[in-house]
Amino acid sequence: MIDWPVTLVTAAACIVLCGIMVVVAAVVARRTRISHGGDPWLLRAPLLPLVLAVIVGLIGLYALLLLVAFGAEDFSLPATANVANPVLVAATLIAGALTAAYAVLRLRAHLIAEARGKLDVTEGERAAEKHRTDQESALIERFSTAVGLLADDHAISRIAGAHLVFVLGDEWKNGTQRCFDVLVSHLRGLRGNADLDDPDVAGGRGTREEVRLITAELLRRLSTPEAEWRIRSGDFQGVVLGDADFSRVAGLGALDLSHSLILGDLRLPIGVTDTPPNLTRMKCNGELEVQWSPSWTELNVAGAIIDGSISLAGEKMAGSLNAQEVRVTGDITLGFEEFEGDLLLDGAEVQGEIQVGSKTLRSRFGTGDRQITLSLAEASFARFNLRNSAPGPLLNLSGAVGAVDLSESRFPFEVTANELDASTGLTLRRARFDDAFVLDGASLPEVIDVEGLLLSVRAQNAIESSDFALRDRFIAAPENIAVQSVNTSKFDWRPAIEGLRDHVSAEFVLHVEQRLGAVENDLPLDWANRETFTSLVMREVSRAAAQADASDSSVKLVKGTLRESLNLAGESKERS
Repeated sequence: MIDWPVTLVTAAACIVLCGIMVVVAAVVARRTRISHGGDPWLLRAPLLPLVLAVIVGLIGLYALLLLVAFGAEDFSLPATANVANPVLVAATLIAGALTAAYAVLRLRAHLIAEARGKLDVTEGERAAEKHRTDQESALIERFSTAVGLLADDHAISRIAGAHLVFVLGDEWKNGTQRCFDVLVSHLRGLRGNADLDDPDVAGGRGTREEVRLITAELLRRLSTPEAEWRIRSGDFQGVVLGDADFSRVAGLGALDLSHSLILGDLRLPIGVTDTPPNLTRMKCNGELEVQWSPSWTELNVAGAIIDGSISLAGEKMAGSLNAQEVRVTGDITLGFEEFEGDLLLDGAEVQGEIQVGSKTLRSRFGTGDRQITLSLAEASFARFNLRNSAPGPLLNLSGAVGAVDLSESRFPFEVTANELDASTGLTLRRARFDDAFVLDGASLPEVIDVEGLLLSVRAQNAIESSDFALRDRFIAAPENIAVQSVNTSKFDWRPAIEGLRDHVSAEFVLHVEQRLGAVENDLPLDWANRETFTSLVMREVSRAAAQADASDSSVKLVKGTLRESLNLAGESKERS
């Protein structure tokens, strides 16, 4: 029989026993996995087997140390061992065992604390979610109560409901759009309230006060810098509003006020909406003031009824205006210096004046040969003013009724005034008509201010071909009607410059084009017959040459080409 050393047997037994205890702890931990969820196995394992496994394992390691390092087969150190006291070694082993056991206990305590922390976080999240759910439910319940009040038959109850919706929208950030929509829907429902048409009755006064209050509070919440409600689209189609001043509102993606009723003034500033507002068939009991935004391509006011005046302003009207069949108690003022879109006022009924263009500065319709249409066919007005415009639009006054003032304007395109009833007044002082001026069936006053009027041959022929009262007097040009024939040559300088690109520098051509374009925008009425105008053109060419540092030969070539192609009058002082 093999005589195994006691130390070796003890070490082997301890190591095996340690492994068995670890396996037992792991099996128990596996069985408790379902009840303890995803906790670490060391946290699920029983504590006693783990501690005993550590102690027994350390004893086994101690036995191996004695056997291998000191040759102690029976736990007795040989005389040659260099160890002062075996008891010290045993004490060290025990201390190590206790330390290991303590470490296991601390690790387990840490894991338990961590698990409890996760549980607390989970419970906190659940509590917060429950709080949010309860809060959302309370807000929805308050919302339902407020909506119920809005549906009441009495204005005072509806006003209270509106206040509740406003307060709710301020608190309920996720429900702001919902609150906005229900208030707008309420205003849309009030649009058909018969009491609105009779403000003298108690119901009418209450309803109007309700509308004004809701309108003011809505606009305040949409205004900058507060902008308490983030609304991207203002869908007010078919609603009734009080005084609607959008002066502090900006950044709406769209604004639809079609078929709406405004119980006061409506003001739309620059930047109120990215896209053109829709104002078709709206009714406004006050003034309509619109500042044209550069991003707009059109404005539709067709069929609108305005009890006050319409004022559209800006430096440039970059799009078209559709104001057909509008009914306006006051005036229409289109105070722009430049018009780049068509103006359609066909069938408009205006009790006051229609002012197109600035009253003090010259206005321009398009540039070059581009036609801009201004149509007032079948429109009626007290007076239509289109003064100091050069170039003017392609004008249509067929069937219109009212006094007309076209003084100091130049019309490069046809002016059609068939069946025009201008018997109350017609002013053509220093106006110029380069194309046909058609007056077939027109009714004109006995006295027409035509001082300085300039007519082209085509304009004269069109007048002679028209059948209207006072035609003979108009053609004969009696004492109070002075008519002159003018040269109709076009100031078409571009083809001439285009042919010079291969002979002069590109920079010189660019500066000439810029300067002649400016001259064209302020073209004198009788430019072709003026030597001073020829001198002006030649001076602009010289200035362009100075900017481009062009040679004398290039300057001479450009001047000669322009003079010949445009048939300019001779120069008295200008030198080539």
